[in-house]
Order: sequence, then structure tokens, then C-alpha cells
Amino acid sequence: MPTTLDPGDPMALEPVRPFPILRRLAQVTVAGCAIALLSLFAREKREMAPAVPPPSAQATGSGIAPSLRAARPALPLALTAPRFHLDDPAALEPVRAEPARLNPLSGQREDVLVQGDFASIEMPYLRLTLTETPGSEAGQSLFVTLARRAAEAQGLAVLRTGERGSIETKFGAIETLEITLGGEGKRTCAGFTSRKPGLLRLDGWLCAPLGQAPEPRAVVCALDKVTLNGQAWPEGEGAFAALAPLRDPACGPRAVAERDVGGETGSIPSRRARKNEAKLRPSGQARP
Repeated sequence: MPTTLDPGDPMALEPVRPFPILRRLAQVTVAGCAIALLSLFAREKREMAPAVPPPSAQATGSGIAPSLRAARPALPLALTAPRFHLDDPAALEPVRAEPARLNPLSGQREDVLVQGDFASIEMPYLRLTLTETPGSEAGQSLFVTLARRAAEAQGLAVLRTGERGSIETKFGAIETLEITLGGEGKRTCAGFTSRKPGLLRLDGWLCAPLGQAPEPRAVVCALDKVTLNGQAWPEGEGAFAALAPLRDPACGPRAVAERDVGGETGSIPSRRARKNEAKLRPSGQARP
């Protein structure tokens, strides 16, 4: 007969059970595998999701920082009247004054005068920005200023730079830089800015017709024509009255017309003046 063991018998054998440490090790191994699988799944899901631009890019519609695309705040309507114009009654192209704006970085007022069109290569093109400055505040370098202005004006860009120079105007010393502007076409221009701005800082460029580079005298005469636009800026009347005696007599309408005929400024010769000269010359008389 089979022998039955009494549980109370000290000689009875206990059932064999796995060691607790091996069981715990198995549990940890299973949990680690589960965590690894979940991490792999989450990473693949992130890679498949479309990239979300940062908040700054969402606000501006592109990846460019808002500070580089900051809109120039508009002035109250009562203060937007043009402060300046060009005293050029014989000009073939009208002068356009753009609405005044405030520089978003400095808060200073900027007035812009434009004469001509960049795309009309047969005519000169002038773009002048006049910024009200407190005292003799220093500005950016000429190249940086021109590059920034070009981007603001019809999406132009400075493609090439040439010789630097300096001219004396009724506004003081002006630094110049030959530049090639590109956009809808390409033109050679003379960029300029005030060296030591006082009441105003002037910067911009003058482009000569037909791809020629303007002579320094052409820039001098262009700035010589800047005057106040009536009573739009009472605070500047005294300063401009003091500048009147400093105007260059060689920049008068007659002097400019004579230089145009001679082609010294890089501008278009006055064909009308030549035709009138031919009409007044007696028949058979040679041209001097």
C-alpha cells in the first residue's frame, strides 16, 4: 500500500517553489520591454507628425523674427503732411512724398521723397529719406542703411558696391558709395548718407539714366533742392533758413541744363535744347 505522509510529520518534504529573486527579475524584464516598445512607438509618431513653426514664426507668417519684419507704425493723420519737397520747377518727373512713418526701433519720424521710377531706366531715379534726429546721434553704416532701404523700396537689393567718396552739401558732409541695385531690372546708383547728422539725417540713392553712374555733382544738386513744404514743420524753419545761403549756385536750373547738354552728370542730354539750338542757327552755319 502506498504510504501517506502526515503533514505534521517533520520528515515530510515541502513542495519545491521558484526563488523570489528570479520571479522579480522576470517581472522587471517584461516591464522594460514594454517601456521600450512604447518609447519606440511615440518616437515614430512624432517623426510622422507635421512640423509646427515656433510662435514667433506663426505670428509673422514666416520663419523670420518679428523684429526684422516689424511694420512701421503710422502717424496720426494730422501729422502725416509732407514736411519737405524738391525745389525743382524744371523737373520732367514729379516729386512724390510718401506718408511719414515712425522707425520701429528708434521711434524717429522718417519722411521719404521719390522722383522718377526704378523701372524707367531712361530717366533719373531719386529716393531720399529724411530722418529727424536728436543732436548728432550716430546711425548705421552706409551699406547696412542702403541694404535696409532697398528692401523697403519695391523689394530691391544691393547687388554690388563700388567706390566710396565724400561730398560737401548744404547739409554738411555726405558719404557716398557706388552701388548696383537689382529688382525688376538693374541700375547703377550713388548711395549716400549724412556723416554727422544734426537736425536731420539724410540717406538714399540717385540713379542716372541708361546704366550710367551719377557724378558726385549730381548728388550735390539733388540734395540742394530739398526745402520745407510750407508750414508743415515750424520747428525746422530756422534751420532751413540758415541753410539757404549755403545753396550751391552751380546747381541752378540754367547751370544744370548746361551740364546736361554736355553730359557731365551722367544724365540724359537735353534733346529739346539741342533742337531749339538748331532752329535758331542760321542756315548753312556750322555748329561751334
